[in-house]
Amino acid sequence: MALIIGTVIVGGVMGVISVSLQYSKRVKEKSLYQPVLEAAAQEILANPEMAKEAAINVAGIPNAPPVGVSIAEVVGSNGDEVRNRTGQLYRVMLSCAGQVLEFSVIIPQSQLE
Repeated sequence: MALIIGTVIVGGVMGVISVSLQYSKRVKEKSLYQPVLEAAAQEILANPEMAKEAAINVAGIPNAPPVGVSIAEVVGSNGDEVRNRTGQLYRVMLSCAGQVLEFSVIIPQSQLE
């Protein structure tokens, strides 16, 4: 009986260690790519027309992988575009090595053509 209880306890401890290692790996990967995503977001916020690019290579971060960019027009509940005097509102999704960062940006009217 003690052998069975010992086996269950050891199995439980090994499961906890496995989950902990997987979580640690995900956190490490996220910490590697989050600065790249944030730098790409800053570039788009500084120059909104860059949101129309399919990928961005971040300057200033050595060996940074390209960041994928996808945009979608934001529409209101009635199906109309969300637009103001300065431009059109877009939802931007950046992706890099399985990590994703989303934000909204207004692309000025002059840059939409």
